[in-house]
Amino acid sequence: MKRIIPHIPNITAVAFVQLAAVVVFVSAFLLTGCSENELPGNENTDTNRTTFTIEVSDGGYAPAAGEKPDTRATENDYTTQFTAGDKIGVFAVKNNEIVGVNNLCLVATAETDAGDGSLVWKTEDGDTPIIPAGAAYYAYYPWQSNDKIADKVNASVTDVDDFFADLVKNWAPSTNQGTYTDYTGSDLMIAFGTPSGKSLSFSMQHKMALVVIDLPKIKYKLTDADSKPLPDYIIDAPDTKFNGFTPYRTSDGMYRYLINPAATNLSGSYTNATSATAEWEFTTSSATTGQYRKYVVDGGSSTTIEKTHQLQAGDFFMKDGTLLGKDATTLTDAQQAACIGIVYWVGDIKGDNYTLLDSKFPYGTHGLVVSLWDMPDPDNPNKVIMKWWTYNGKEFVNDWLANATWTDGKRPDDFISIQEDKNMQGYANTIALEEYNKYIENPNNGKDQDLCVKPVKGLDAFETDHPSPSSSSGWYWPSVEELKYVCWGQGNEKGEAGKKMLDTQIKKVSGSNVFDKGLDYFWSSTEYSGDSGNAAWNVRFNHLGILSYTGRKSNSSYRVRPLLAF
Repeated sequence: MKRIIPHIPNITAVAFVQLAAVVVFVSAFLLTGCSENELPGNENTDTNRTTFTIEVSDGGYAPAAGEKPDTRATENDYTTQFTAGDKIGVFAVKNNEIVGVNNLCLVATAETDAGDGSLVWKTEDGDTPIIPAGAAYYAYYPWQSNDKIADKVNASVTDVDDFFADLVKNWAPSTNQGTYTDYTGSDLMIAFGTPSGKSLSFSMQHKMALVVIDLPKIKYKLTDADSKPLPDYIIDAPDTKFNGFTPYRTSDGMYRYLINPAATNLSGSYTNATSATAEWEFTTSSATTGQYRKYVVDGGSSTTIEKTHQLQAGDFFMKDGTLLGKDATTLTDAQQAACIGIVYWVGDIKGDNYTLLDSKFPYGTHGLVVSLWDMPDPDNPNKVIMKWWTYNGKEFVNDWLANATWTDGKRPDDFISIQEDKNMQGYANTIALEEYNKYIENPNNGKDQDLCVKPVKGLDAFETDHPSPSSSSGWYWPSVEELKYVCWGQGNEKGEAGKKMLDTQIKKVSGSNVFDKGLDYFWSSTEYSGDSGNAAWNVRFNHLGILSYTGRKSNSSYRVRPLLAF
């Protein structure tokens, strides 16, 4: 095994840089006349209090060692962005005792009146919290239940590091940080605050160390069917693996992994330009609290493995994002095991998705891939006929969407309709419908649970069974505009040319599901604007790809075939 450590050619060590996050509490704490042990809630009517809100920002970081300060104006890559649903814990201490506020859980909540994604912090019951005055205040993120935090704070000290010393010492970041939620869930931060007028300010300190890994990439030099150049397609090197841990892949292709500062060996491998397995390993012996170090393996992303490829409908799409030309007559066992879909449309759909794909595809998408499999019913995994669009309820989802505030507070202002039947916006529709289900499932909204939209509830399990590459959009539920071309074929106005081509390619992969199965009605994620909210668009693959809105949300059973963009 090739061992890579800082200061040898295969790795570049960039000096740790202090991370700082600032959390500002403008809080409803009692100035006078309130018992220190008063519980949070709206029942308190004391007039000596202020409105409680939280504003979150991050101070960024200084240039790395060897970086000239004037080479860039601002560093934003390692800032912390709190979003709706994040939870912090707060303590108040007087005379070496916790008083009134003991691990109070505050939840970041989108400010619906503001309409700009602003966050306020409330109790889990949605109430404005009340915090006793004249105390010392401590906060940490992410919030832990009382049984996990009770013996890990020390009220007899005044320094924030001493207060949370046991929590930090015993903090164990997850070895699976593959999603943003898992990654931030390991990012322990603590803070001490003191009141100033009507505000209580906390300067958050990151207590873990951050490892940033830069690996070689593949750069596809793409052309279309007419040999016209397409934007470069950059993905991870083949067979990129991490031994015993899963880091978070950022949109720039870097990997991040949080550790409790210690000498930890991290290793993995990839397939290099000579098709050989290249193994790497480094030690994090110099990892430091609240700082990051970057490890560049074999030149990292500046070392690309270039491939030329003519991108066409019918190409085979692999689980690592690599492509195999459509003219392959047979696939090896390894290729069949790696294949997850077929390219059926070449082009850019970023503009149809209301900026929601911009961060992942800053230069646009290259095409669309249809899955080799139908999505099972989330309530009956042995069946691929999706029994109904909802669970037996009906209303216009569009009425909710027009004024909805998503849990992360980031619904694009111009995204107000999932009834657009001419846009390739299945990705946006899917996100909206997932948010709609969260709204329905929230007991505070008093909604009929039968209104939940069924197909989107199966996507997580589908992703688990058929993992998509991190360089893709991930699997989503197609809009009617995207779905019709699966059947018609790109450039056609009707017919089954697309379906026939796909069936030919799909049959080359063992264990896949062709479209020609008799009952070939497929649900789309596009709601129909009529019929009192009880209809959605579908495509009839066994009737020349006819578009129909006669399918009823609450009594029609059709299939669902996920897509992804790359």
